[in-house]
Amino acid sequence: MTQPPLAPAPQPGPQSIPAAEARVLFVHAHPDDESILTGGTMASLVAAGAQVVLLTATRGEGGEVIGAEYAHLAGDRASLAAHRETELAAAMAVLGVADFRFLGDGPAGGAADGRPSRRFEDSGMEWGPDGHATEPADMPAAALCRVPASEVAAYVASVIADVRPQLVITYADGGGYGHPDHRHVHRATVLAVESVPQPQRPKLLFADTPAEAAAAAFDPQRPGFELTGFAPAEQIPTIAAEAPIAVAQDVTEVYGAKAMAMAAHHTQVTVAGEFFTLSNGIGQHIADVEYYSDPDLQHSGSELAAGTPHGNVLDVVPRPGEAAADAPAASPAGVASRAGARPGRAGGRGGIGAVIHAVLLGLLIGALGSFQHLNATAVDLAGQDVVLPWGATISLALTLAGLWHIATLYRSTRLMVLTAVVISLIGFMLGQPGILPGSDLVVTGSLRSLAWLFGPMIMAAIMAFTLPALKRPAPGTDDSSAGAPRSADGANSGGSGR
Repeated sequence: MTQPPLAPAPQPGPQSIPAAEARVLFVHAHPDDESILTGGTMASLVAAGAQVVLLTATRGEGGEVIGAEYAHLAGDRASLAAHRETELAAAMAVLGVADFRFLGDGPAGGAADGRPSRRFEDSGMEWGPDGHATEPADMPAAALCRVPASEVAAYVASVIADVRPQLVITYADGGGYGHPDHRHVHRATVLAVESVPQPQRPKLLFADTPAEAAAAAFDPQRPGFELTGFAPAEQIPTIAAEAPIAVAQDVTEVYGAKAMAMAAHHTQVTVAGEFFTLSNGIGQHIADVEYYSDPDLQHSGSELAAGTPHGNVLDVVPRPGEAAADAPAASPAGVASRAGARPGRAGGRGGIGAVIHAVLLGLLIGALGSFQHLNATAVDLAGQDVVLPWGATISLALTLAGLWHIATLYRSTRLMVLTAVVISLIGFMLGQPGILPGSDLVVTGSLRSLAWLFGPMIMAAIMAFTLPALKRPAPGTDDSSAGAPRSADGANSGGSGR
């Protein structure tokens, strides 16, 4: 499952461990949690050369199913579990993570030292009166939450012993929005990490969401939200971060990989442009900054220490033999200012280089297509002369390939539309006799020229809502970040889903 680099290697802090030496274990409750909540961090670490391992506690048997295509899986826990395994594999291929395991699934999943292989199942959830998730009244016999946290922790500890990570990342105590499986995984992971003696004990971080980040993610006034057709949230279910934010990891450079990994969970997630929704249809922005709190910096009071968070999770992991550097914590205002001041984002995902790439590609396709699109061949078909417009076909196919390339490379609707505008603009200019002598003979008033002039923009409009990299199909009720409630058995907040 070797993947090409997705982002430049992050620069380590003065005492942080080099990425090439780092082993990071992510512990999540259900497939899709990892992509929504920490997918950008995972992709960035892989690109930097770190060893990334994902441990998933359940197969999401209780998740709601989006879309008519997969409606037959609804209520069939065994079939849905098997299908979600394939979704997780596809998401990990996108992120470049080769080592992903299910808790209790053989020695790799912690079934060692006399512990039997077992399957932990999705516990489901209900909404409590405070708007947060709680344990359901009726849980399956094999539900994760029916197993004591200490027993779950033994399996997690066995995986830690096998992987020997320097850093372990899981949910904060609130589980994003209170999902019982998330909270149970949090408790079990904390126990497992604490069972490792010093100095071998790995650093522990919690994927968390500041209140300001959650509010921004659900803001229906963000540009492009109105085009998604998603519903705005009436209330934000996120349980805001209580511990100081130690890391605010900018995942802009791997934003496309994160979004495509989310979209791979097509029974659970619908992606449209820079937004996504779960089964409830409530839209939220795909997070381009992933936040992590540090339990070592937890204060006895509710006030968070002011400061600037680190920019990479490895910055809080000391080099072997060195004491951990004090990770500066951030106040909500400090976190918001960091998220709003990310360099290199002119024009969209990927920065000014992406804009230049899109413009140059548009110029090239526009020129080639304008000079090519009128070519045609007349053939005799059953005694009738039929004109085959192969020039226009090739030109539009080249346009389609170029737009797809930009959209999937940078995961940006804006850059794709910019490319289409440049292509159409070149065609328009070459149809004006006052610009170049004889240019009106290059792009004429023929049907083929009209298709060439307007085709790129029409393609861009259609692709913005149909290209798999930008949106998963949503037939009927079909198929990071803060989260939104999903249903009585699945939800997402703080970037985590079911």
